[in-house]
Amino acid sequence: MLGKLMKYEWKATWKLLIPLNLFIVVMSVLAYTTVQLEFFESNNDLVIMTGTLLLLAYVLSMFVISIVTVIYLIYRFYTSVYGDEGYLLHTLPVDKHHIIVSKAVVSVSWVILNIFLIYLSVLFLISTQGRFSRTIVDGFEFYIDTLNNYNRIDTFGIFMTLITSFFALLARVLKITACISLGQLSSNHKVLSSIGFYYAIYIVQRMFTLLYYVIHALVIRAADYTYYYNPFGSSWAFTLLSSLIYSVIFYFLTWYVMDRRLNLD
Repeated sequence: MLGKLMKYEWKATWKLLIPLNLFIVVMSVLAYTTVQLEFFESNNDLVIMTGTLLLLAYVLSMFVISIVTVIYLIYRFYTSVYGDEGYLLHTLPVDKHHIIVSKAVVSVSWVILNIFLIYLSVLFLISTQGRFSRTIVDGFEFYIDTLNNYNRIDTFGIFMTLITSFFALLARVLKITACISLGQLSSNHKVLSSIGFYYAIYIVQRMFTLLYYVIHALVIRAADYTYYYNPFGSSWAFTLLSSLIYSVIFYFLTWYVMDRRLNLD
């Protein structure tokens, strides 16, 4: 049943999200052509203005596509679970866990695809003389060199950083599903309640993060260790642990409302 739900979710979202992601490719090619044709080397003001507008359109489109993707996925979850589609969905003999997992996995997959395409787009744009593959290699070598400077070149560290990024993204997706679900507990203004829960949870998260770093600094100072900030250090461990904890909490809140406090009125 989980596979069928995921397949249905893909079919329900690809009609909008595939064209959006293909538009990234189109704008990337257009922006790259603008740079390669050296619009800005022209003495014609109209040509320079055209090139400027094309690059501005490229930057704006990357930003808008990212925002639209997130907003659409939020809208999709709300309407399909607690909107008109929800009446049909919740009458099906489907486990609530399967509903949450299918929507979370598909949403995370779309966001990852969107980020990946934008990242490749930027690399494509800054590549010189058409050496796109060389640019990717140079970028990877730069990352490795940066890790070298911080004594963090082990494969395990890189792998765990990627894993941490995935679970951090999953926690954000489940946070949104939890806030939307908690908003349904309100008899009126459910959308506003969902937004209120989001900001309330965000503040609590920031407080816990601040508390962790304060305690961490005090422990290191008390142990008389030399403390320095290392952006490529073992910070992934805290992020991974907190992301796992948040994912479990948000998952439970979403399931609890969906299974025990469901109200589609």
